[in-house]
Amino acid sequence: MFVTVERQPEFPAGYNALKAYIKRRQRYPAEAARTGISGRVFVSFVITETGQIQDVQVLKGLGYGCDEEAIRLVREMPRWKPGTQSNRIVQVKYNLPFTFGPGN
Repeated sequence: MFVTVERQPEFPAGYNALKAYIKRRQRYPAEAARTGISGRVFVSFVITETGQIQDVQVLKGLGYGCDEEAIRLVREMPRWKPGTQSNRIVQVKYNLPFTFGPGN
């Protein structure tokens, strides 16, 4: 069961580090580039009590290799700082958008 938590999970070194991580590692898939596809892929995943990532799923896909690239980026992320509720470490479901297009 998932509830709203007092403190959300955090990527190591924070949100700006997460944006930098994605920017450095994200690749625009060749198939998407050939067809000129652009848009957003929304990915859902669980951050466990130990900060590991599990249950990676595409909530809203774009196709043309973009969904697979977003999943790859999430699966390769380092451990996160887990969320807490009532001073207890809990697992949290997290949603994250990825933008694809020329120049991303």
